[in-house]
This record gives sequence, C-alpha cells and structure tokens, in this order.
Amino acid sequence: MTLFEALKKTQNELKDVTEDWRFDAWVLFSHCFDISRSEYFLNSQNEADPDKAKKLFKSVESRKSGRPLQYIVGKWSFLDCEFFVGEGVLIPRADTECLVEEAARIIGQHDVKTVYDLCAGTGCIGVCLAKMFPELNVVCFEKSDEALDYLEKNAVLNRVDNLEIVKGDIFEGCEKYSMLSCDMIVSNPPYIISGEIASLQSEVLREPRQALDGGEDGLEFYRALKEKWFDRIGRCRFILMECGEDQADDVAGIFSEYKTIDFVKDLNNIRRDVCVIKDGK
Repeated sequence: MTLFEALKKTQNELKDVTEDWRFDAWVLFSHCFDISRSEYFLNSQNEADPDKAKKLFKSVESRKSGRPLQYIVGKWSFLDCEFFVGEGVLIPRADTECLVEEAARIIGQHDVKTVYDLCAGTGCIGVCLAKMFPELNVVCFEKSDEALDYLEKNAVLNRVDNLEIVKGDIFEGCEKYSMLSCDMIVSNPPYIISGEIASLQSEVLREPRQALDGGEDGLEFYRALKEKWFDRIGRCRFILMECGEDQADDVAGIFSEYKTIDFVKDLNNIRRDVCVIKDGK
C-alpha cells in the first residue's frame, strides 16, 4: 500500500462519518505518518510503513466510533499555541480565540497586571495570555482533576512561568481561596442548559459533562462569576465571558448594574463574548 492509497482509504472510510471527512482524514494521516503536505506530495507513491498504517486505520476506527478527532491525536492548535487534550477536558475551539484576542486588546490598552482564568480547562485562554504578555500574572482556576492534569502539562508545553494553577470550585467564591486581587477575569464557563445536553452531537457528549452543564437555565456560572468574584474584587475592572449562541442578552442582564457592557462576535458573526467594565471607562 502506498501513502496515496492509505490516505485515499482513510478518506473513503470517513465519508459517512463527518462532513469534514477530508480534513479529518488528513489530520489522522499526517499525525500517524508524521508527514507534512509537501512531504506527502513528494512521496505519495512510496510504500507506507506497515506499523504506521496500522496505527492510522486503528485511529480511523476510533473516529468512526464517535471519538473526537482532537482526543485521537492528543494535541490541538489554538491561536499560536498547542495544547494537550484528551478525555476529561473540554476541547479548545476556534470561537474562543475571539475571547483571547479581545482580552489581549484590553490588556494592551490598560494597566492590567493580574488576570484570573476561571473554569480554565486546558488553560487555552490563560496560557495564551501568559505567553502573549510575559509580565502579566495569570492565575488559572480549575475544579476537575483530569482537566488540571492537562492544564499543568500545557503550561509546561508552552513554557509559561508567569502562570499559577489553583484547584477549586468557583461557586465557593474568591474569599475561599484568598483570590481578592486581580484586574481582569476571563472565563469560558459551562453554559449548556442541563435539559438540552442529551440532544448534543454524540462526539460532544464524549467531552466531560461538568465542562458543558450550565444548570437549569444555562446561566448558573455567570451568576457565580458576578456575585462571588467580580462584585467582590474591588480592583477588578474587566470581566470577559464566552456564552452560548442565544445567551448574550441574558448574561448581560445578570451584569446590568454595570454601565458598560460590550459584545464580541465569533467567527460566525454570533455574539459569543460578553465584556463588562466595572467603572464604565
């Protein structure tokens, strides 16, 4: 079997599995053979290494079973960084890059010295900000042991030493952890309505429920972010939060006592992020 034939077989196997079968096929192929597109085009008629081909087709079967592509390859790109991912942690998504970019814009324009990343997961938000701004102090806050393991590995992978990791539950509040001094909070909290989780795509259901479940109305975490963190940290001027497709107005309503609330649209022109400024400046 040549490399060309191995890739073609992979594509054919995935055609009925996902609309992005060409993309998925290439990601699995390039991962298993450790080959770039240019190397492939130069060597497509070469014989495929049998062990690597075996690994590839095992990966294809895993993908056909509904396992997320990101979990199979074990690492995923986010902005200019890479992150280890796997069972037990939410997969970083491109839309969340908009939150990081908006946070970076604000940090670049204001005197922001410390940022709390609450519900940090892989650390994709906090790690990227720590890497962008080496003088920034970033504290990533996460409850799940599985996610914490990935968070620690990703901090090392991206060589950030201006980042602290704290294990804890944000519902216990900032006083519980003596977290009373920051300039900005960023968060991509769970926001799926509990009753709607069962109807999600099968591969999304492979991700941890506690990273998806936002409670009866999907807004439990936003109320905690306001009442137990943003309201209580007097120095904190900014909070940026990702939300669900139809939640922007509801999240803004929770923070309505603050005069300045902005929205940031995602790659599909949906209001995906809510930014609240405490003093309105």
